[in-house]
Amino acid sequence: MKPSERFAKKVWRKPPKSPSKGHKMPNKSGLGRCAICNEKITSSKRKLLRRNFSPAKSTVRSNRPYGGYICNKCLKHQAVKETRALQ
Repeated sequence: MKPSERFAKKVWRKPPKSPSKGHKMPNKSGLGRCAICNEKITSSKRKLLRRNFSPAKSTVRSNRPYGGYICNKCLKHQAVKETRALQ
């Protein structure tokens, strides 16, 4: 058994005329959320934690400062605040 499947959520399904079976569902990592305002980051890509699906890092998060960690609005507010502090 692979380590990724060891702690997978088990869902019980009962097919017609058969006993119930436990099916392991793949873990899903949701869309990224902003660390400041907790909004969904639309540029991040949802990925399934499976063996054969490993997207490139550049498609999972955007290539900008704090990409995949804070959203565009919070980054803009932070940049404005820091530039005003320099003056």
